[in-house]
Amino acid sequence: MNKELTLWSLTNEHRELLSRLYDYETGEVNEEVQAQINALEPDITDKCIAVNKWISKLEKDQLALEKLEEEVKLRKEAFKKEIKFYKEYLQKGMEENNIMSITCPYFTIKLIKNPTSTEIIDESLLPEQFFNYKEIIKTEKKPDKVKIKEHVLRTQEQVPGAHVGQKNRVEVLIDKI
Repeated sequence: MNKELTLWSLTNEHRELLSRLYDYETGEVNEEVQAQINALEPDITDKCIAVNKWISKLEKDQLALEKLEEEVKLRKEAFKKEIKFYKEYLQKGMEENNIMSITCPYFTIKLIKNPTSTEIIDESLLPEQFFNYKEIIKTEKKPDKVKIKEHVLRTQEQVPGAHVGQKNRVEVLIDKI
């Protein structure tokens, strides 16, 4: 019996025995080799079953990991939503109470003004001068937020269909302890 019972080694041994099974000159079957092949086949069958069991275990592990990945993804999204909610809650509380900065021994919370931004509310109301034209295969009409912002900052007049203004964001600075 073979000492190394891997499927690969059993298959190689089986192939080698098959090559010696027939005497091509006489056409006779070598009974001794036939007995060795017969003795080897249960080992190969058992090894194939064992390999298939291992494959099944790996497939189950893979499915479990995929399920875990999905659960982690959902949990991550839930954390993102909760973090967003509490940041907005903190920002609203600071803005409503006119608090621009809070310092404690561990960190500093500041309300920081974001750069001026342009939000397109209704593109159909925008005057023609506030569009860029870009020709690719077809002509595409898009609002030019930079032109709108420059116009409002220069003239102090809002453009119909857009709003230019500043919003706040919360920034947490970790202090060195």
